[in-house]
Formats: sequence, C-alpha cells, structure tokens
Amino acid sequence: MLFVIAHIAALVLGAALERAWPQALRIGNVGPDVVLVIVACIGITRGRLAGYAAGLLGGFLLGAAGEGSFAAALIGLMAVGFLAGQVRGRVFADHILVAPVVAILATLLASLIHLVVSPPSHFLPWLGEVARLMLYNAVVSPVAYVYARALARRWPQRAEA
Repeated sequence: MLFVIAHIAALVLGAALERAWPQALRIGNVGPDVVLVIVACIGITRGRLAGYAAGLLGGFLLGAAGEGSFAAALIGLMAVGFLAGQVRGRVFADHILVAPVVAILATLLASLIHLVVSPPSHFLPWLGEVARLMLYNAVVSPVAYVYARALARRWPQRAEA
C-alpha cells in the first residue's frame, strides 16, 4: 500500500512541477511533460495495470489543471501507461537507457492521440513542439526511472492480475 502512496505523491509532485516549470528552462517555450514520463516509468517498472492506473490518475491531474484537452490527456496517459507496462519483464527493461526510448515513444503516442482528439490549428509548429518535447522528455526520463526503479525494488510486486 505504501508504494501506491509513493506513486501518487510522485504524480502529484510531477504535475505541480510541470505546471510550475520555469520559463528560463524551457526549450522553445516547451517544458518537459513530467507526468507523462512518470507514468511511462511506472509502467516500465510495475507493469500494465499499475501503468494504466497511473495514467488514469495523471490524466485526471492534468485535466483538473486545465492542461489542454481533458479527454486527450486521459486517453493518452492511460495508453502510455498500459503500453509502457508491456515492456516490463522484457530483455532490456531493467536498463536505464530504456527510459529515454520509452519516453520518446510515449511522447509520440500521446501527441498522436492529442492530434486526433483535439487537432492543432497549425500543424507544422505543432510538429516542432512535439520534436522538442520528445527531446526534453528523453533527457528528464532517467531521473523518473531511477525513482520508479527504487520504489519497485523497495516494494517488490506480487503477481499481476
């Protein structure tokens, strides 16, 4: 039960950090999608069900904060958590370099869902923002992965349903 509270605290702090990211640290007016990276890392370290639940909570947090489309955030983060959970238990899933790769793919998936649910008015500037966001998320992801991996080692998971 304590690992659930630790993951919820990480998502809440990630949402607060994402909303309060300093303008000076943004790349081309784009900051990292901290909640997306945390959801992907929870999926990698805890599995599909935990990733899905983290995506659900993260989507609610971002939707409540007024970050874009509520439906796109909710669907995108749940899909990211579930698909990142598919990586768990695979050959290189415990390696830290998996985190940037999964963060890039998660950003691409969530951005495509945003594109379908709430299309941007101008496509090419949006595509540039997605490219910068993928880069930023890849840089931030090892920190979230180390935290999620430490939680997974502290509280080992029982058999997944």
